[in-house]
Amino acid sequence: MKFKSLEDKLELYYDRLNNPQKIIGNWAIIDLDLLNSLNKISITSVNDIYKNDGEKIILLESKNKYITIKVSLNFIAIKIINNEYDCVIKEWDLIAVDKNYIYKGTATKPMTNKEIIKFLGFKLNKKAIKDLAYFD
Repeated sequence: MKFKSLEDKLELYYDRLNNPQKIIGNWAIIDLDLLNSLNKISITSVNDIYKNDGEKIILLESKNKYITIKVSLNFIAIKIINNEYDCVIKEWDLIAVDKNYIYKGTATKPMTNKEIIKFLGFKLNKKAIKDLAYFD
């Protein structure tokens, strides 16, 4: 990871947080292009969902991609990778930030697994729907 690219990314995120292109509920969308591209991905399986210190990690798989979603009370981030090993080295892409939590310090009700998938716009096949129901 290059330090300059990280600084540029953080500056871009800060600018988009202050002037979001779109707001859905309490969520300021930071990367609208990425969010719009997610509805083209069809999920074939939900591999795992686990919680750790207030964060939820969701591991998904499509026909040719591996997807990791990190959801906290104040942000949603994602990694879309070609193989499992890239998960370690690829940077997170920030999709949305909860403006109420950032500016007012008030936590909103955490989203369920189904609400997260719906918010991100993924398409689920029958197996993925069963997998998601298993983790609820």
